[in-house]
Amino acid sequence: MPNHYGDKKTGKAVLDGEVVKFKEGGLRNQLKVPKDHTFTKTELMKLQKIPEGEKFSFLGKDFKKTKLMSQRINFALTLMKSKKK
Repeated sequence: MPNHYGDKKTGKAVLDGEVVKFKEGGLRNQLKVPKDHTFTKTELMKLQKIPEGEKFSFLGKDFKKTKLMSQRINFALTLMKSKKK
């Protein structure tokens, strides 16, 4: 059965008892970091504070924060918080 995310692997997470499917590595690809890069909570919190539409630099590369990037950052932080339970 084909997935709705093209050839990308999909991951599953349970949030508030609901199974959520997502494209693995979406934020990594968007920020052009290697697959072995592990985001820290501090990194993501700094990125979260940047307003949408603003330009910023991350690991020596320049980006513009988009709505999709904001959603992916928020989702990553949510997944990090839920793993502690």
